[in-house]
Amino acid sequence: MTDEFWTASEHGGEEYFAFLARLHKFLKPKTYMEIGTMGGHSLILAKCPSLAIDPEFEISTNIMEGKSTCFLAQMKSDRFFESYDPTTFLGGAVDMAFLDGMHVYEYLLRDFINTEKFCRKNSVILMHDCLPTDAHVARRQMSDQALASQSAHPRWWAGDVWKVLLILRQARPELRITAFDAPPTGVVAITNLDPQSDTLSKHYLPLIDSVRNVTMKEIGEDKFRQMVNYISTSRAADAETTAQFFWL
Repeated sequence: MTDEFWTASEHGGEEYFAFLARLHKFLKPKTYMEIGTMGGHSLILAKCPSLAIDPEFEISTNIMEGKSTCFLAQMKSDRFFESYDPTTFLGGAVDMAFLDGMHVYEYLLRDFINTEKFCRKNSVILMHDCLPTDAHVARRQMSDQALASQSAHPRWWAGDVWKVLLILRQARPELRITAFDAPPTGVVAITNLDPQSDTLSKHYLPLIDSVRNVTMKEIGEDKFRQMVNYISTSRAADAETTAQFFWL
């Protein structure tokens, strides 16, 4: 990726690190977990007991920033959930989670399934990169350059994690899903969770197959945004309006 990817404001909203910081300040989670940490720029925003999962950390800054505890699990998320219970580290259910791992939808769906099990109904699961700016940015393979000439950002890649929103709308309509325009590729907030639900895990393979051949070019970016309750971060600029989007 280029520096342009992190500073562009094509979506027109508040840059996603700034938006995440505001959510932390407003929601005041008592516990926090994230998948996909890299340099720790999202992890540093949490001020509560935290757990970060990443197969290869690249942290070069003080990630504590007011935290009493911060656990780092250097492994793939599938392996972590096979072996560990996040509540053991956090001392309770996950209040807020940020999922920013592998950029393919099968992985993100599994991360959502595994995370929800350890949440409360009014916990918030945040997902990154689910609002790609165009069909090229939304491609599955980073090496695929078929639509590069049609993109304003030929070097960007968000992967096909956006397909998880199609699956959740289809299989879990009770979830409260709000897609915020935080650039460069959006932040999706999900609440009204059900830790006991086994719908996604029970039907995992059919759900994966149901969107396998769907492309963003076929749907269209504007239609996709309408489908996923696309909201400008400017509408969540203060506590009163932010509260409208969450089950508090």
